[in-house]
Amino acid sequence: MLRKATQDDLPALVALRCKAARTNRTDAAGWLQNVAGLENILLLVKSGAPPAAMLAAVPVEYGQHHGVWLCGLAGEQGVPLDRLLPKLLESCLRAYGASGFDFAVMTPEGAQHADALKQLGFTAQLPLRVLQTPIRRDLLAQASFDSLTVHKLLEMRHIYQPGCITLPESAMNEIMTQLYRRGLTVVSNRRGYGLYYTSGDTLQFLELQADNDHCADRLLQAAREKTGAANARILLAESQTLYLGAGRRCGYGMLAFLGKPFPVTDAYFRMLL
Repeated sequence: MLRKATQDDLPALVALRCKAARTNRTDAAGWLQNVAGLENILLLVKSGAPPAAMLAAVPVEYGQHHGVWLCGLAGEQGVPLDRLLPKLLESCLRAYGASGFDFAVMTPEGAQHADALKQLGFTAQLPLRVLQTPIRRDLLAQASFDSLTVHKLLEMRHIYQPGCITLPESAMNEIMTQLYRRGLTVVSNRRGYGLYYTSGDTLQFLELQADNDHCADRLLQAAREKTGAANARILLAESQTLYLGAGRRCGYGMLAFLGKPFPVTDAYFRMLL
């Protein structure tokens, strides 16, 4: 039986989330309540038993189009998620399409999962590029660190990516709080920003937005002067103009239309967490 989650389900869902996402109880509860929203979590249950599996269908926006981000799949040990997922997704897509939603997005976990999504009408329209590059030193590179509010960060993101598929600001607040707890740093100036972790001699950029390659280089250089890390691994949207043509393509987001198709050439999908 499928039903929506309630507050009474939270302890069981926290346990499922902790195991699936390899996270702690605080972050699991924060994601369930403040990012997904309990009212958006679908449960597979047997009468009188705790939830056996869950899937979140989180409302998102792309311009004037309303969509759902399908995420947070988790199940009890022994539950055949690979077999149940196609039927669960098919039911979700049909229900949300009938409710007036325009599209669904999802990030597959591996090639087998991606193939299953293709059978349900998803296409790989939201790929990323990964670029690995040394960072040239520049002692004069200027930037601020961890000074952007989430509101300002979202404003800048929309300037650089007007086709961004978005969550509410309250959800992004929770995401950024969790990323900061994990060691994220935000480097920014008036010409762009970047979100990165330091891993040894490499800066792992989850996102980098800037006016042009030179402005992006200045952000990297400022981060090098702060951390001493001499290399960067940068995730970019495939269509992003920064370092155009450089790096290798890697899969990320897949999209399915739930009604009449519409152009998504400028769509940008990065949920970060």
